[in-house]
Amino acid sequence: MSGGGNIKVVVRCRPLNSRELARGAKGLIRMEGNQTILDPPEQTGQTSGRATEKKPMNFSFDKSYWSAGPRDDPKYASQQTLYDDLGVELLDHSFEGFNTCIFAYSMMGYGADKGIIPLTTSELFRRVEQRSEKDSALSYTVEVSYIEIYNEKVRDLLNPKNKGNLKVREHPSLGPYVEDLSRLVVENYNQMMTLMDEGNKARTVASTNMNETSSRSHAVFTVILTQKRHDPQTNMTGEKVSKISLVDLAGSERQASTGATGTRLKEGANINKSLTTLGKVIAALAQASADHGKGKKKKDDFVPYRDSVLTWLLKESLGGNSKTAMIAAISPADYEETLSTLRYADAAKKIKTHAVVNEDPNAKLIRELKEELELLRNRVSTGGGIDEATYDPAIPPEKQIITYRTKEGEIKKVSKLELQDQLQASEKLMESLNLTWEEKMEKTQKIHVEREKALEELGISIDKDMVGVHAPQRHPSLVNLNEDPLMSECLIYQLKPGTTVAGSVDDTKAHIKLSGAHILPEHCIFTNEEGVVTVEAMPDARTFVNGKRVPPKAPIKLQNGFRVILGDFHVFRFNDPASVRAQRQKLQGSVSIDNLSGVVSGMRPDSPSSRPDAELMDWTAARREVADIEKLGDHDLDRLFDDIVKVRTQRKRPESRYDIFAELESRLMTASETQESLDPSSNPWANGQMATTMTSSSVGTPVAQDNDKSNLEEGSEAGTEHPLPQISQIPSVQKPSDSALHQEHLTRQLKTMAQEVKRIRSQAAAARALEQTSIEPANWTSRELRLVQDAVQRWKRLRLFAMAEEILMGAVNVREANVIAREMGKQVSYNFLIVDGVVASPTSSLDKFNGIVEFEDVSDTVTSNIAGAAVVIKVIDKVSQSIYVWDLHRFQQQLFKMRRSLVLKQNPNYSVHFRVDGTFTDTLPPSYSFIGSAKAPLRLLANQLSYTTTVPIVCQYTMEAIGSCRVNFKSSPPPSSGIATPESSWTPLNNVLTVGNKLTFTITIDGVKGLSSVDYASIHAQTRLSSLVGSSVVSEDIFASLPIDLDKTSVAHLNLKRTISVILTDEMISHIQGSYATIEFFAEVRTEYLERLERWDKTREASPPNSIPGTPVKGDEVKPAMRRCETDFVGHEHHAILASIEIRELASNGDYIPCEVFDDIFQLHQGLQRRLHIKLTHSSGKAFSWERIQHLNTSDIRVVDKGNISSISKSHVEMRLNTQNVDYLPDGTSVLEGSGVWDTSSHGCKQLDRRTPSDQYLLLKLSFLVDVETLDEPAILRMDLRVKILGRDSRRSSIFSTIFASTKIYNSVTSIFAIDLTPPIARSTDDLWRLDTSKKHVKGEEVLKGEWKPRSLSLIEDFMKMQRTIRNLADVQATQWILEVIGDIERKDLDEDERVGLMKRCLKLWKMEMDQRIIINVKRETPEEEAVARKLRKLLPDLKPKLVPTVNIQPKVETVIKSGPLMLLRDSQNNQWSKLIFVLRRPYLHIHETPNSREFQIINLSKANVTQSPDVELLLGRKNAFTIFTPTNSYILQAASEKDMRDWIGVISTSSEL
Repeated sequence: MSGGGNIKVVVRCRPLNSRELARGAKGLIRMEGNQTILDPPEQTGQTSGRATEKKPMNFSFDKSYWSAGPRDDPKYASQQTLYDDLGVELLDHSFEGFNTCIFAYSMMGYGADKGIIPLTTSELFRRVEQRSEKDSALSYTVEVSYIEIYNEKVRDLLNPKNKGNLKVREHPSLGPYVEDLSRLVVENYNQMMTLMDEGNKARTVASTNMNETSSRSHAVFTVILTQKRHDPQTNMTGEKVSKISLVDLAGSERQASTGATGTRLKEGANINKSLTTLGKVIAALAQASADHGKGKKKKDDFVPYRDSVLTWLLKESLGGNSKTAMIAAISPADYEETLSTLRYADAAKKIKTHAVVNEDPNAKLIRELKEELELLRNRVSTGGGIDEATYDPAIPPEKQIITYRTKEGEIKKVSKLELQDQLQASEKLMESLNLTWEEKMEKTQKIHVEREKALEELGISIDKDMVGVHAPQRHPSLVNLNEDPLMSECLIYQLKPGTTVAGSVDDTKAHIKLSGAHILPEHCIFTNEEGVVTVEAMPDARTFVNGKRVPPKAPIKLQNGFRVILGDFHVFRFNDPASVRAQRQKLQGSVSIDNLSGVVSGMRPDSPSSRPDAELMDWTAARREVADIEKLGDHDLDRLFDDIVKVRTQRKRPESRYDIFAELESRLMTASETQESLDPSSNPWANGQMATTMTSSSVGTPVAQDNDKSNLEEGSEAGTEHPLPQISQIPSVQKPSDSALHQEHLTRQLKTMAQEVKRIRSQAAAARALEQTSIEPANWTSRELRLVQDAVQRWKRLRLFAMAEEILMGAVNVREANVIAREMGKQVSYNFLIVDGVVASPTSSLDKFNGIVEFEDVSDTVTSNIAGAAVVIKVIDKVSQSIYVWDLHRFQQQLFKMRRSLVLKQNPNYSVHFRVDGTFTDTLPPSYSFIGSAKAPLRLLANQLSYTTTVPIVCQYTMEAIGSCRVNFKSSPPPSSGIATPESSWTPLNNVLTVGNKLTFTITIDGVKGLSSVDYASIHAQTRLSSLVGSSVVSEDIFASLPIDLDKTSVAHLNLKRTISVILTDEMISHIQGSYATIEFFAEVRTEYLERLERWDKTREASPPNSIPGTPVKGDEVKPAMRRCETDFVGHEHHAILASIEIRELASNGDYIPCEVFDDIFQLHQGLQRRLHIKLTHSSGKAFSWERIQHLNTSDIRVVDKGNISSISKSHVEMRLNTQNVDYLPDGTSVLEGSGVWDTSSHGCKQLDRRTPSDQYLLLKLSFLVDVETLDEPAILRMDLRVKILGRDSRRSSIFSTIFASTKIYNSVTSIFAIDLTPPIARSTDDLWRLDTSKKHVKGEEVLKGEWKPRSLSLIEDFMKMQRTIRNLADVQATQWILEVIGDIERKDLDEDERVGLMKRCLKLWKMEMDQRIIINVKRETPEEEAVARKLRKLLPDLKPKLVPTVNIQPKVETVIKSGPLMLLRDSQNNQWSKLIFVLRRPYLHIHETPNSREFQIINLSKANVTQSPDVELLLGRKNAFTIFTPTNSYILQAASEKDMRDWIGVISTSSEL
């Protein structure tokens, strides 16, 4: 036995005792080999039905011992036999380091025979003495303990002071143990027997009918054997500790057999309780071992160790780290007791334990290394020993193949060189382990000294009193300078004799590795020859010394204090300690260190080193000297100014001060380079030859980049608020780095913006969860408030963008409605239409159902409240030969009815009971359909002029003129006093209307043309009082003409004349001055007219309008295809989440246990610590990939008293979740769990701190935010928790009260949340294509003939064109009439003020016109735009459009349609099924683990499809299987019978259809 195995079980049959002999009992036990046979007793007299069922029982064990016969019987098994079979093996495992255990009855033996304990302990000390003599490095210690478990209490039998009940505790690593238990050291066998004898005398025994000295308790005798081995090589001592547990179990008792009463009865009950628990533990462990042996996954099976003290203490022996054996002592004459014991033992033999050697890890490692070294040495010297070939020594080791067998029995072939490498590695490891502590300290000290020397050479000193960095004193060096003074002089690069290469980090030749812009792989070379250091720049390398660029291949000598700049940002100061020491010696102290730099030869005169303030030269000064503005020419100054203005404009909100300086410094260095190229004489190093050979290439700025710079500037100007100043006379030069820097900066800005938007959305979601509302500023004046209100109203009228969204998002619904109408055989069609808000849904006053329709149609109220244009649905009803409109709200209601009608059609049994009248059309369609309207200007009435105008009649369905009519306004002049005075003379153009005056005019409508009898059977016109004088009238009045029958007379006979007289108000005057009178035309339409309207929509959408009306499409012009519908990959989604909430309270044992829930009310105890546990579950898999619960809080505490709710606290208490876990299961289910501390005292609410009256309970609002990867913002989930505070000592419900309770008791509450995910609203006109659903597939769309699709954005373009045309024609008519009235007038010169006022009015008109020209485009982007968009999405994932969540909590449904057990496929890979309880509460199918537990999963049946699965039955071998398909998952279930399966399919199908 090495490592683990089953428990070894043996059975021993004891002899007949005196009482059994006295009653003449006969033996019932037979043993044949390892088999034990139990024969039934003989039947005497009348037998019961139970007795007749007894039959021989066969059991097989590891050993079967016969001890019921005489001792001289050859089959007789003595104590020595038992010891040889069990005790010897037990001792062997103990000396190997394993824990061992033996369960037995009467282990002390029978009579004079020694039992297994004395024999085992005797052999134990004999082996200890023998092994100690053989190996002096080996020593042993033996300790013992003896406990008794009496009435579930633990007593120490070896220490008389421990008389009380000892506590049993459990350690995470040590396991269960007895606190304060005595462990006594024993040195020999006699001492151990003495202790055992004393402990046995202290045990509790009593006399019963079955045994005169019956054990009334369980006893556990434990021997702890410790083996210590000292290794002289490593001077280490390793330990092996093994524990031998010898358990004496008290036998189970029956009260009828023992005759126990009183105390004996109580003792027997506790004995039976512990043995029953032991039986449960054995059964659970046996089942777990059997499941594991079959290949099933190991589950967290519950083993009731803690139900009894005995099983708790023997936890490791039964199922853990122990080699365990069990001896079952059986009676030869008692059938029932023997059968029970044999079954007990038969279950125990199935248990598997997992024992390990209790050895010191270090000692084990050293021992294994020694063994490995011996094996490797043997293999290297002699070979593996398996078909070993003999090699010539001249053959290299890598070609000599050695074959050997590993410890595991595996045969491996390796080369001799590999074995030598393994041997060397093992020897090194062994050598490191054999080092003593003193040797390790000595080695550490040597390494420390070497490290100090190395650091000293690098200029880093480590002393006792000072730790810091100083300049090295041996070699020249470069010291860094930084913008932050604290970061300066922290890097030192030594320039040792020879060459030192500076370059990028990716270059292998570089000694000084730098990163950043303009750092070449080999940037420059520093040469140190005899103390003289020079720097040589590589071609195109940006290298500056004292502000001047180093020309390529022209070494420059460095002197102490020189500033060296590499690239754009790496600034160094050159230090030469040798030259400083030489100067000191030369000056002999006459010159101070401060003036030393002034006498150094070879410096340029204007070097900062020669200045008096040379010691102040820092990073800023070094960068400033690169661009000395005083020496820059005019051209460079202009470039520098342009760059500064450009950077400041682009960086209005810089990320840091460092970004601005980095950009400006790059510009300054470019200017310096340009200045050098333009003025070579300013370079102090350049000789004549160099001056003649220098070109602009030294600047490093190719001229070919001009175009890129201009393009970049154009893009920058387009994105800024003010244009950048430009100097057109001077061509600018743009460095390649500028474009990269500019792009990098814009990228950073975009990332910052995206992160900021994401943060703001999260904060907004959190604010909504906290119900925080923003407050309007209170310091607005009345004028400002009116301006804001007016602006809001104007924006509401500009609904083009909103209408485009409505058309694109509703296209799929219009397609679906037409498909359903065709499938239902209805002669009706639907399409989009845009109408003016004034005449959104006009009805004829002559319609015979006018009053009834208006009274019944209470849902048609959405469009009437919209100011301006609105999107509606045009309904063409061919049966009633009429055309009318539905608003979008009404259309959605009707579409829902259409879907249900289609479902009912597919179920003939149901369809006969329902009617679909009023579903596809109006129940009472209008007899007169609205066909068009004409608009006449009213502004001339403001001057009280009489005029006549001819205006077109425009059809709102085709957006084109279908005829014209003549409108005459005859105004009655205001009454005069009868006295003619110059002031009273009436001048029409100067007269204005006055509030309170009476306005009287007559309107006449005639001269109608263009309306043909081919399209219309009868026609009439009408106008409304509100369209003439404004909507402020008290009551609406409609003026209608008589209908004209076009089959009998001409449309020219149509005439309408009315006189209007009103008292003027401000609203009326405003309406007359700026609005138009609307004349509506209604007709009884013919079928040809309706068919032509359908053809018009189809042809119009098939050929979208050009940007310029009337512009033909070229023959070779390829129209761009419509972009792919965004909803194919970002569409509407629906998910259902089951939320389970637990409140856990701190129990007396330190654990948090769930509170009980009665009627969905948490029963909380007063004054206890609490934790809130949230478990969220959905079945959408990775389609709804949540990440974490971001925010959790409780708020809004209310008291419910007999149905009355009163709020007592609004405070918000945020909880921090300590643990969160996300798990995705194989069946597509995902679980998000989190728990955190809930401090109810933070609410400051007394009702949460005191007991709640019996007739009240509390309501708390729980809000939490869930982060989901695919959502634009966190989803907000809210639910109410009902709680009741009980007393601190209130008892929990018992098992019996739970069984007989009228209401079920749970530990949690559940709620269902429906989350609808919609695509985000387009942020600009270029994003509208994302909302287009016109090409989304609709089931059954093949019934639509041709390429029919609903009207799209061309409808908006047609509507805008129609509105503009109507207004223009009306204005032209009004202007023409004014010119005719006033006649020819002389031109009047305007003064300056009048000219300015006129120009302002013109500009205002132009601005108004341009603001209304909103271009809405859903066409394909250019390839360049697509590339930029892809790059942005890859660079900034946050810019990718994500879905917007809408969360609704679902009401609880108590009505159960059907419930029952079903098998559910949980893991298709492993064919794992679970039997669960399913409860159908529409529209969800709830899944429970047991009938009395909460649901742990739900299935949304709203759009589900259920079908029988014969293929699944054949594949999985499961009969009566069926599958439920939902939009997010699929489920395979199995019913118990075919009838049950059909019942489930029927109710699920009905639930999914309704």
